Amino acid sequence: MTQLVPVSSPLQQALAGLPPVAPERGALAPGALLAEDLFFPTDLPARAVALREGVGVAASDLMGASAQMPLPIAGALLRPGDALAPGQNAVLPPDAIGPGPVALREVQPGEGIRRAGHDGRHGDPIARAGERLTARTLLVARLAGLDQALLRRPRVQLALDCPDLAGFAAHWARAQGALVVAAQPDLLLRVAASHTPRLALAPGEAGWIAREGAGLVIDLPPRFDSALAVLLALAQPALAALSGRALPQRPVTLTRKIASAIGQTELVLLRPDPEGWHPFAAGLVTLSALAQARAYALIPPEIEGYPAGATVPAYPLDPEQDFA
Repeated sequence: MTQLVPVSSPLQQALAGLPPVAPERGALAPGALLAEDLFFPTDLPARAVALREGVGVAASDLMGASAQMPLPIAGALLRPGDALAPGQNAVLPPDAIGPGPVALREVQPGEGIRRAGHDGRHGDPIARAGERLTARTLLVARLAGLDQALLRRPRVQLALDCPDLAGFAAHWARAQGALVVAAQPDLLLRVAASHTPRLALAPGEAGWIAREGAGLVIDLPPRFDSALAVLLALAQPALAALSGRALPQRPVTLTRKIASAIGQTELVLLRPDPEGWHPFAAGLVTLSALAQARAYALIPPEIEGYPAGATVPAYPLDPEQDFA
């Protein structure tokens, strides 16, 4: 019988002394790993802006205004987002404006506006070095006028036969901030040349990781279940090392026990339930389970499993999830 190698052995050998990729200035994108802090470059908004349609006014000019004693106004009609003119500190809504135009009521200072600097002050943090950009932080950065930053983006090349698996791997890599390239990769994901079991990973016994030259090479078994296990057990920590970041994890409580075999690292998919997290069978990935799962755990080879109610470290199944 072939002696299977523990997952930690080739992984540690491949990653030993491997430095993170050098930071490069590039366009901000979801999943990109920041190599520098991002701050608001200016106050936002730079000037007070309208939050509603209406006429910009100085509130003190309309003291005492009413339908019985309308006061003339001369401000321009504003739309939400338009800047107020100097001296204006409120927006009079259309239902308070009569022919003339005149003001039919008073307004309070600050009514209907967003004051300068209210959305963000110069120097306020947006995201820190070592964080991955999410759609949320990307929106803030772009509205603050930022479109580039120093990023760590490992280069990933795919040499996979199955179009569906290749498409998934490309999306998976990009979601973690990697660049999918055609040559000179930091990490090559290729089809395993042999089906011979050699790795103590269930599923995924035909997978492997090694250093080749200056980069990493990971062999993916052709079946989706084994390929997924190798991506999560080997490629995920490899990309984290190349990015210079720790894998996001959090403890979850199991709603049922996990039975695991001694001597193998076993992938367990996890589905969120109202009472905790439901584990699917250890070492087994079905399409149905994959559709329902939102996280996963890797059961160490020295553990036979966990009882119901146990707390285990889990990782997000989708890189886009803010799981940390």
